[in-house]
Amino acid sequence: MIRALLLAALLCCGAIPVGAASEPPPARPSTALIVRGATDKPFDDVILELDFAITERNFRITGRNTIGKGLRERGYEDFPEVEVIHFCNLEYAREVLLVDPGYVAQMPCRLTVHEEGKRTIVSVILLPEDHPDARVNAFAARMNGLLREILAFVLEED
Repeated sequence: MIRALLLAALLCCGAIPVGAASEPPPARPSTALIVRGATDKPFDDVILELDFAITERNFRITGRNTIGKGLRERGYEDFPEVEVIHFCNLEYAREVLLVDPGYVAQMPCRLTVHEEGKRTIVSVILLPEDHPDARVNAFAARMNGLLREILAFVLEED
């Protein structure tokens, strides 16, 4: 009883964060898997170049989130361009999913494009290379090479 009252008093005073007694703290998102580059090319040109670079490496664009456009349509007139591009290669997906079906959580590949001032920023989300199975790590390393190629293509100056 005394122990429960003491715990309640500590929680109320803020000495122990709520949930600390029973749950681990939430994981912080890692920026270690994000590779970013900037260019002076216009946003629309970068999108076209990304489309080309992605499809030239036998990926298919599976979706887009045009966040900046959506926010402008909601009345945020000066909101800059922001887009997320999702892409996948089904043969690559099959290859890794035969080894670890749970790896589907890493799919599809994604990259983001946004404007910061007069610059266009492209961010690629790499696959983690710390899986317990070396075959998955080899796959992730190969895919990360392709993702870096896509980023490098767009960042090349004409």
